[in-house]
Amino acid sequence: MVSIVIPVYNTEKYLRRCMDALVGQTISREQFEIIAVNDGSTDSSPEILKEYEKNYPGIVRVFNKSNSGQAAARNFGIEKAKGDYIGFADSDDYIDVTLYEKLYDLALKEDADMVECHYHSMLEKTAQDDNREYKEIRTRGTIKEHDSVRELFIDPQVSPWNKLYRKSILTDNNIYFPEGMVYEDTSFYVKTLPFIKKHAYLDEKLVYYCVREGSTMTSNRRVTDIFKVFDDIMDFYLRKGIFREYYKELEYFCVKIAFCSNFSRIGKVSNGYMRKEFFDKTFDFIHKKFPYYRRNEYFKGKTGMYIKSVNRMNCGFYAKVLSKTMVG
Repeated sequence: MVSIVIPVYNTEKYLRRCMDALVGQTISREQFEIIAVNDGSTDSSPEILKEYEKNYPGIVRVFNKSNSGQAAARNFGIEKAKGDYIGFADSDDYIDVTLYEKLYDLALKEDADMVECHYHSMLEKTAQDDNREYKEIRTRGTIKEHDSVRELFIDPQVSPWNKLYRKSILTDNNIYFPEGMVYEDTSFYVKTLPFIKKHAYLDEKLVYYCVREGSTMTSNRRVTDIFKVFDDIMDFYLRKGIFREYYKELEYFCVKIAFCSNFSRIGKVSNGYMRKEFFDKTFDFIHKKFPYYRRNEYFKGKTGMYIKSVNRMNCGFYAKVLSKTMVG
C-alpha cells in the first residue's frame, strides 16, 4: 500500500488541482491513501479538504492541527500512514495521474527502498483567479539511474515530491523532517541515504513542480538556516556512527550547497551588511567543518573548478550571478 502525505496551509487557489490529480490516480484504490494534514489554514482549504474526504471515503483522510510548519505536518502524516511505502505531495503542485501506480510497481519489481522519477519545473508567469500561465524552466539536480547509493549524494533533487520511500526506512531509523527551520527537505533526504540498499529510477517526468515568479521562500534572516540543517545532518550521522564512512560525500554535499544555492539566496539580499554577515558565516562554517574540501575527488569538471575558485574576495560577484541564474 502507498500512503501520500500532503501538508496544506492556505493554498485554496491550487488545492483542487492538486487533489483532483491525487484522487484521479490510476493505482488501485485498495493500494492507496491520501493523508491531508491541514496545518492551521485560515482560508477555505479546510472546507475543500472536507469535501474530498466526504466524496472519497477510505481514500482521503483529513487531519487538522494547529499551525506548526510543513515539517511538522509531514511528520504527523508519517505517523498516521498505513502504507508500506510513503510519498509526499505539495498542495500547490500537481502530478500525472499515473505517477504512483508507476512508482509503486517499480518499487515492488525492484524491491527498492526508494524510487524516484523526473519532473517538470514550471514557472508561474500570471495568476489571476483561475487563469494561470506557466513557462517550463530548467530542473534542479541530476536525476538519473545510479550505480551506487553513494552517487545519490552528488547533485540530487532533495525534494520528496518525486519519490516513494519504504516506510520502515524512516520509522526504523527515526528519520523525520527537522522542525522549526527551513530547507528541511535537505536534511530529510540526506539522512535516508545510508539506509537505502536499493534505489530505482523511472525516466519519466510525472511531477509538475510550480515556482511562483517573484516569490521568496524565506526571509533574509532565515537564509542561514541552511547551517542549522547542516548541523542537524552531521549530528545525525555522528549519532549513527557513520560520519567518517560518508565524510567525503557529506563534504561534497554541504560545500556545494553552501557555495551554490546558498550563494544564490545571499545574492538576493539587498542589505550589504547582511550579505557580509552571511558570507562570513558561510566561510566560517566551511573552514571549520570541511577545511580540506578542495581535495575532495568529487569536485571535478566545471563544478569543481568553480568550487575550488571561490574565495572571500570574489564571492559577492558569484552570488550576484547565481541569484540571477538559479530559479526554482
